[in-house]
Amino acid sequence: MTAPREKSKPLKVALAGAGMISWYHLVGWRNLGARVRLVAVCDPDAAKGARRAEEFSIPRVYRDADAMFAAEAIDALDVASPRETHAGWVEAAAARGIDVLCQKPMTPTLAEAEALVRRVEGKLRFMVHENWRFRPWYRELKRWIAAGELGEVLLARIAMISSGMLPDESGRRPAFERQPFMQHEERLMIAEVLIHHLDVMRFLCGELSVVGARAARTIADVRGETVAAIFLETAAGAPVDVMGTMAAAGYPTRPPDRLEIVGTKASAAFADSELRLLGPSPRSQSYDKDRGYQGSFDGVIAHFVDCLESGAPFETDATENLATLRLVEDAYRAAGLPGPHKGV
Repeated sequence: MTAPREKSKPLKVALAGAGMISWYHLVGWRNLGARVRLVAVCDPDAAKGARRAEEFSIPRVYRDADAMFAAEAIDALDVASPRETHAGWVEAAAARGIDVLCQKPMTPTLAEAEALVRRVEGKLRFMVHENWRFRPWYRELKRWIAAGELGEVLLARIAMISSGMLPDESGRRPAFERQPFMQHEERLMIAEVLIHHLDVMRFLCGELSVVGARAARTIADVRGETVAAIFLETAAGAPVDVMGTMAAAGYPTRPPDRLEIVGTKASAAFADSELRLLGPSPRSQSYDKDRGYQGSFDGVIAHFVDCLESGAPFETDATENLATLRLVEDAYRAAGLPGPHKGV
C-alpha cells in the first residue's frame, strides 16, 4: 500500500494525445463524475486537441507538454499518445510527481520499458492501461476460475480473427480507417493486437512462458506481420494458444474474441459475445460487444482512481506489465522476426 490521495478533492487529470482512442478514455473519465476534473488536453495537432476539448468540456488545450506542465496543477496524466512518445511523457510526469495511466504498450520494446521503469521508480504511481482483461466477460470468467469452478487448467486457447485489414465491398479497409498507423507499424499483430490476448491469458491462467511462435506478413502494403500464432504453457505445463489475424476473408471486421478453457472440473467458452460454463452446473451470460468495449476503458480508469484514493496496488502496474511485454518479446524471438529498426 502507498499513501492514499485526499478523497475530498477531485483528481485533476490531463490527457496526452487526442487521437481516435482518446474518445474512449475521455468517456471513462467523464463517467467518474465529480471524483475527477479534466483540466487539459495536449496534442501536437491543435485541431484534434480542440475537438476533444469541445466534446468533453475540457477548459484548456496545449500543443506542447512543457507549456501544459508549467501552466496546470495536475494530479494524474492519462497517456493516450503514440507508443514512441510514452517514455517521454512518463518521465516528464515523474519529474513533477504526477501519477500516470499509460496506454499499452508501455514503450516500443521490452528493453525500453525495463529502462523506463528503473528511471522512474519511486517517483510516481505508474499503471499501464491494458484494458482487454477489464472486459466484463473476462472479469466474470476470472471470478469463475477464482471460485474453483473450472478446477485446474488443462488447455486454453484464444483467437482474434477478423477481416479488418482487407478491402470491403466498397474498397475501404476498416482497420486502417480506424487506426491508420497500423498499416506502417513494424511490429503489428503481436505487439499491437495480440499483446492484449497474451495479457488476458496471463490474467486467467497465471504466468506463462513461450514455447514457440509463427508469424507472417501476408499483405504487400502492410509493413508488419498480419498473421501470428503463439504457443505457450502454464507453470504446470498446460498448453495455451494465442492466435490472430485481421486479414481473414469472409470474417466480420471487428468480431469479439473466441476463447476456450478446459479445466479438471468444468470448461468455459466465449464466442459470439456469449460466455458459457460447461459441465456439471452449466450456465451462460450474453454481452453487448460495444458496451463491453467501452466498459473495459471505464473499468481501467475507475481502477486507477480507486487505487490512487485507497493506496492499493494497481492490477496492471508497470512492473507487473513487464511480464506481458516479455511474452511479446519472446514471441517475436520464437517466430524468428527481427527487433524494431530505429529511425526507419
